[in-house]
Formats: sequence, C-alpha cells, structure tokens
Amino acid sequence: MTQGTVARGSKWFRDVFSMVGKTIIRKTHFEPTVVAVLICLAVPMVILAADNPDSTATGTRTVEGLVRDIACPLQNKKSTSTSYSKECITMCAKSGSPMGILTEDGTVYVPVTEAMPDTGQDALKPFIGEHVQATGKVFERNGGHAIEISEIHKLPGDTPAK
Repeated sequence: MTQGTVARGSKWFRDVFSMVGKTIIRKTHFEPTVVAVLICLAVPMVILAADNPDSTATGTRTVEGLVRDIACPLQNKKSTSTSYSKECITMCAKSGSPMGILTEDGTVYVPVTEAMPDTGQDALKPFIGEHVQATGKVFERNGGHAIEISEIHKLPGDTPAK
C-alpha cells in the first residue's frame, strides 16, 4: 500500500509539474504579446500628443546672437555677429528693415508670434545692435529659422560694435 501511495503521489507530482511547465510556457508567450499591445497603444498616443501635426516647430530652445537687420548678413559674407556697424544696423531698423537674431554660426532667427498680423519684431526693438539670449519655440522650414520669443535679455559683457 505504501508503494501504491507513492506511485499515486508520484503521478500527482508529475501532473502538477507538467501544469506548471505549461503555465510557464504560456507566460513567456503572454509577455511579448502584452508588450506588443502596449506599443501599439502608445504610438497613436504620442502622435496625438504633438502640438500640431502641421506645425514646423522643433521645440523650445535658447539662441544667442546679435539683433540686427536680416538683409546685410544675407547679402554680405563679411557681416557676422562679431563684425558689424551698430550705426548701420540702427539706420536699417529705423527705415523698416526686418530684424532678426544672427547667431555665431551665421543662422538668422526671425522673431514670430501667434498673432496675425505678426508682431514678433516688437520683441527685438529694445535690443537693436546688442547681443541677446532669447528663449522660445523654434520653427524651421526650407532652411529658414524663426523663434517665438518667450524670454529675451541682453548678454552681459556685450562685444562693442566695430
């Protein structure tokens, strides 16, 4: 009888261990399925969370550069953020030339706002001919750069005009 009990006990253990084995196998198939479902749900949520699918915004950034007219640096390679005439920049601004922030690498950021007509130029008027640090939402399209300025201030130790 002891032998019969051991035999039945052995069968019982074999059955239990075979079920545990099947559960483990099912569990390993279950985890990749859950991960795949979560990824499929997350992708549309990320897409829907974007500001605007038609926007050219690349995020919030801080740019540093010289506030000046945009015509001269586009037409004259010698016009940089360190080689300029403050008098010339002031005359161009007074005559209505569009202003921008010319960075050290030669990129020009044009100020923009959500308002139409755009009033972005107003943010730069107090800083004409000065080096500034501006933070805001940056837009890029077809090689052009713009910034919706949320914060701007003159850089300390501004380089004197040459």
